[in-house]
Amino acid sequence: MLKRIWGRTTTVVVKEARIIRRRKSKMFNKTISLVMCILLLGSMVAGCPRPQAEVEVPQEVVVGLGRDPGVAYGYGAHPSLTRVLEPLIFRDIKLEHKPGLATSWKVSDDRLTWTIQLREGVKFHDGTPFNAEAAKHNLERVSVRWPGRFGPIKSIDAVGEYTVKVTHEDVFAPFAYSLAWPGAAMISPGVIDEAGKVIEPIGTGPFKRVEWVTGEKMVLVRNEDYWGGKPKLERVTLKFIPDPTTRIMALEAGEIDMIIDTGGVMPEHVPTLIMHPEIEVLTVPGAVPHYMTLNTKSVFFDDTRVRRAIMYAIDPESIIRYALEGYGKVMTTVTPHSESEWMHPEPLFQFNKPDKARELLQEAGWIDTDGDGIRERNGEKFKVTFLLSTGLVGRWPYDTIAEIIQAQLREVGIQVELLTVETGLWSKKLKEGKAEISIRPWAGISPQERLHSWLHSEGINVLGMGIFYSNQEMDKLINELMRTTDEGVAKRLAFEIQRIAARDIPIIPVYDEVLINAVRHNIRGYKLHPWFQVNWEDIYVVGP
Repeated sequence: MLKRIWGRTTTVVVKEARIIRRRKSKMFNKTISLVMCILLLGSMVAGCPRPQAEVEVPQEVVVGLGRDPGVAYGYGAHPSLTRVLEPLIFRDIKLEHKPGLATSWKVSDDRLTWTIQLREGVKFHDGTPFNAEAAKHNLERVSVRWPGRFGPIKSIDAVGEYTVKVTHEDVFAPFAYSLAWPGAAMISPGVIDEAGKVIEPIGTGPFKRVEWVTGEKMVLVRNEDYWGGKPKLERVTLKFIPDPTTRIMALEAGEIDMIIDTGGVMPEHVPTLIMHPEIEVLTVPGAVPHYMTLNTKSVFFDDTRVRRAIMYAIDPESIIRYALEGYGKVMTTVTPHSESEWMHPEPLFQFNKPDKARELLQEAGWIDTDGDGIRERNGEKFKVTFLLSTGLVGRWPYDTIAEIIQAQLREVGIQVELLTVETGLWSKKLKEGKAEISIRPWAGISPQERLHSWLHSEGINVLGMGIFYSNQEMDKLINELMRTTDEGVAKRLAFEIQRIAARDIPIIPVYDEVLINAVRHNIRGYKLHPWFQVNWEDIYVVGP
């Protein structure tokens, strides 16, 4: 539920007028005449002041955010942040599916064929009609670029001008979620080359991209012919401001009008912003959990007992209190609160039990033999690297979080070196297994896909984050979950998967994020979305 924390405003106290006796002077008569003249707005009596014409406010905003809005997905415009590109299915503020470029979608009785009915009369920004052939082209493109994203595809067919059928080799339960994924946004076929690369982001959304200076800014202009109605704003400039303090200073100075996106406002800056009379802070429980990862192939973390010791050693409550200023929620399983119906009902992850951590480390053979406070085994000190990304520490207080974890692990005899590197190098090192610990957010696509990404041996994050976790029982359960359309059976599978994850500890859920954004007082209509989708078509600017 959206909460609004308002900055301090000046309270105007209207006092009851006290009538002093009337003075029959010329000055009094002139004052009465002037007041009457002002009240008679429509009169043209000589000497009466005329009402001033209403000043039209330019419908333009300048927005700050902590990442380049053109980099994600390789599209040149982040679908959710820019609204240049749109998917077939939208997710509303409650994260429920609703019609987007598709007006309906249904699956056959055998659960293998999906029939998608498309919205009629929609055109891409270049005038190309949006129809079944365009949708088919996009679905095929995404299937090639991200194999398995839409499941085991057998065929994609345009069976009418506005009807598409997708047939699977096997049941793929989260298909509708995949259609709502921003990466599955529809792009004009004419700007996609033979290799499937997007040359320019030409979509159907309420805004068009007219300029992008990589690492600096992006300029959007209103789509006058938007199928959902003409937006109020005429122009939006998105400024990439990587330093969080600089973003805040720019907002306070009026250089920008809004700070948006997940990781937009750091929790530490909220107390300052809520004291500003011209700034409004917006918060909403988000759909962005943050996970601490462990390299299970490392000699330090290849023992389940050690990974469980790490869980017992850390205290997410202290992280939320001191690093997040209370803007977060402890997770007790790998499934976040935004997917509450899929959460295991028991608190599977147990934290802040340092004595239990020491006991498990001792069992695993890690002992402080020389009394320096650092455990060792077979002559090797328990010293690990906690790798951070420059692109992430500018959006979340990961440096402070890492320092807290570093201190908590030091208490049980583990020495942690903190290392922050450029995002590309961070990703490369993790994939190569050259770090033991890291942390990242993950909005996810569906409850099923989340578990696959983080826990399946072929999951995108298991490999990409250098977790290297592999458990045949887990893989089998996840594969079955991806095929199960019976909700009751699916949730039972999800619960068992979460239980095994809490037993094996390849990752540790640290906290669920509370999204924090901020706008200046003259911005109206912005509704903070848990999945950080910006409703640009509803936003407008009012005068001072």
